[in-house]
Amino acid sequence: MIKILCVDDRPKNLIALEAVLETLDICIVKAESGQEALEHVLTTEFALILLDVQMPGMDGFETASLIRTFNKSKNIPIIFVTAISFEDKHIFRGYGAGAVDYLFKPIDPYILTSKVKIFIELFKQRQKATQKARELEQANLKILEQQKALQESEIRFRTAFDQSFQCMVILDTQGRILEINDLACKLYGKTGKEVTGKWLWETCRSDAESEKEALKEKIQRVAQGNRTIDEIDVYDNNGEKRTLLQTIFPVKDSAGAISYITVQEQDITRRKQAEQEKINLVTQLRQAQKMEALGTLAGGIAHDFNNILSVILGYSELGCREASENSKVKKHLSKILVAANKAMGLVRQILGFVRQTSVEQVVFRPAAAIEEGIKLLRASLPATIEIRLDIDSRCGAILADPTQFHQILMNFCTNAYHVMESSGGCIDISLREVDVDDYGLVPGKYAHLSVTDTGLGMDEKTLEKIFDPYFTTKEIGKGTGLGLSIVHGIVKSHKGHIWVESELGKGSVFHVYFPISEQKKLRPVPPSFNDIARRGHILVVDDEQDFLDVIAAMMGLLGYNVTAEQNSEAALDLFLDNPSQFDLVMTDYTMPEMNGVEMAEKMIGVRPNLPVILCTGYSQDFTTTQMVREKGIRSLIFKPLTCEDLDKVLQKHLG
Repeated sequence: MIKILCVDDRPKNLIALEAVLETLDICIVKAESGQEALEHVLTTEFALILLDVQMPGMDGFETASLIRTFNKSKNIPIIFVTAISFEDKHIFRGYGAGAVDYLFKPIDPYILTSKVKIFIELFKQRQKATQKARELEQANLKILEQQKALQESEIRFRTAFDQSFQCMVILDTQGRILEINDLACKLYGKTGKEVTGKWLWETCRSDAESEKEALKEKIQRVAQGNRTIDEIDVYDNNGEKRTLLQTIFPVKDSAGAISYITVQEQDITRRKQAEQEKINLVTQLRQAQKMEALGTLAGGIAHDFNNILSVILGYSELGCREASENSKVKKHLSKILVAANKAMGLVRQILGFVRQTSVEQVVFRPAAAIEEGIKLLRASLPATIEIRLDIDSRCGAILADPTQFHQILMNFCTNAYHVMESSGGCIDISLREVDVDDYGLVPGKYAHLSVTDTGLGMDEKTLEKIFDPYFTTKEIGKGTGLGLSIVHGIVKSHKGHIWVESELGKGSVFHVYFPISEQKKLRPVPPSFNDIARRGHILVVDDEQDFLDVIAAMMGLLGYNVTAEQNSEAALDLFLDNPSQFDLVMTDYTMPEMNGVEMAEKMIGVRPNLPVILCTGYSQDFTTTQMVREKGIRSLIFKPLTCEDLDKVLQKHLG
């Protein structure tokens, strides 16, 4: 069984690593110090070493350097595991000590498992290669023994011709075929009789004169005593593309003169595919790191920014309600309200992209959602843009956020419109239910949405960056570079897959796969908004006075009696003086001295049936509604709030 060595001075960390990797068919060997690790590597063969950097006595750098000094262990891949984000110089020190990669604690189980799988597969391939090398060495020894026994006339057969696992052809010094083995005949799609005596470049698999001429020049160089080794792409007799490692070298007689030219071609298609898969995994890892970085940035600014937006939105909405219908003041306030809503939407898009906000996932049929979206889209597109639909109404339902699904469709179509705005064109939208067992998805049925445009297309460099945050090919004022990044995050959060195929001058096709839901209950019809407020006495707690003022005014407009308190400890004392005086408490989370969750727990401890709503601009200290409800809190809502948002949540708990 393949073994990997996990080194950490904390046993619980070793147990955690073993738990994450237990699904792999490997043996975990644990060491709690650098000295113990050295003892293991001298006696055991490992496919990989997961090495903690910070350990008492001999740290990870020293241990890695010593491991690299022994012949038995100098080639074992080492991944440093650390809880500290090192500067570049420390990371370079790690690579200098022999590490091939870093993992930062807390470790994402998926990333850990994926990386370990890669090195396990590499270890397996090395074992296979070693075995193949032994077999090849034995075959070469056998050939040498045959060469000693054969006369000069039997040179052409000294390579154990037809027993080779490679395609082999023997040429004379001019390039005519003398012998060809069965494997080569099979690949060429011809018999030995058909090609014997003909020029190799006239019987090769390509009809291109340039390729024939290149092969002829290679053979002429080999006839002068040189050797050529390169990779070539060919199509076999079944029309499938294969990658071959082609070696052409001269064979000399006992006098040193070149008697023959040997052509060997080894099929390395699977190896190239494995290399490409590795590249794809590295690309996915980089994309995940970019998304994580954007999430950190968004989380840092969202709380304060949403407090500001709450005040702008609240007072704008209050002003619109109080201003006369046709006054200039109402028109100005309406424009402020529109701009604030756009800012709110942008923040929610960013947080949705990095999956820091909750979404409402329901079961619905994507065919109906597409048809509704296209009705809105047609009205905004010029007559030069044609929309063609190929929607299978029988496509099964999916479990997703309808707004986010609509956002994906609108993003694809808007991008398509922008690339065809000046010249016109066609947008083809297709929906099908398909069986998928690819792209790293769980095998099963998926809804396949594709959007095709007849625009200019994209080159390979653009395709590599298409989902990067803030990358855009649009001119200033027509895009932020967030659209496709957000779409990528939405699709991944729904356990789906997204990819793009495009070529310059031939347009682009965006593909999205959503898993078909096994749930039968479709999305219910949403209840209508009720303008009639449910009266009650509400305690509002927030350390931002501006937010307190506007939220109190909004609640008053909805018909509620409001007590506003800026200090959480003072609010708790006010509540304890008469626990029954308030019908509901709404509190911010992030506050000095005592945060909103701590205050709510104490209030609920005195009055268990008290409805408490936690209202926040964003905090990384909690990420799920479930965790908040475990504290006894009824709802988790996010700033900024409109009167409609506020009315709905208050009616829910006081209605």
